Amino acid sequence: MHILGAVLWVGMMFFTTFFLLPAVQETGPEGGKVMGAVQRRGIMTILPVIALTTILSGLWLYWRVSLGFEPAYMRSATGMTLGAGGLLAIVAYVLGLAVVRPSMMGAMTIMQSLSGAVSEEERQERMRQAQRLRARSVLFGRIVAGMLLLAAAAMAVARYL
Repeated sequence: MHILGAVLWVGMMFFTTFFLLPAVQETGPEGGKVMGAVQRRGIMTILPVIALTTILSGLWLYWRVSLGFEPAYMRSATGMTLGAGGLLAIVAYVLGLAVVRPSMMGAMTIMQSLSGAVSEEERQERMRQAQRLRARSVLFGRIVAGMLLLAAAAMAVARYL
């Protein structure tokens, strides 16, 4: 469960950050429609659930392998590497939930509201707001993706230390 969840979480985060969001930005107002369709399929709900499941199963595995968080194991190279990877994943989860997700949701809401009757000035202002939110989402998404990559690398090499 932990490995499958991590693969999905890291993969979805990389796809969203480096491919989906830049493509949505490039398409302008039409991007709001795409993100709306993606949202209706539940990505903004399922991704945090996958991430939380990965974190909780990782904590359980760490508890088991460390014999109940035994300090001697946690001070070993393997224990510290697993702990650092886990901490990176937890911080990435918090950043994703507190910054990336709200920014993406806000940009989607704004873009979807453009179909209503608004003045050109108001439309341009909304577009600028959505652009700022998308830029924030991409920036923090890249940070989260990098943290997740480091966490996955830590998990992959920990047993060899």
